[in-house]
Amino acid sequence: MGGLFSKPDTSGQERQLELQRKQIEAQEKRQQQQMAQEGAALQAKTRARQLAGRRMLLADREDAELGIGTDITS
Repeated sequence: MGGLFSKPDTSGQERQLELQRKQIEAQEKRQQQQMAQEGAALQAKTRARQLAGRRMLLADREDAELGIGTDITS
């Protein structure tokens, strides 16, 4: 009869729910960090691809950064 008028003990279930909430928060935090790392890697890859074209054009001559001279010596 005691169970009819008193509340059942739910402390075990409450601890389990709190543990699950903490695990979910930790998992979401790890996912956000992973997405940020992947985004940074993608951005670095894109930037490297953009700069590689300019680097390849300058690689043919030793004085390529000076541009085309206006002196005609032919």
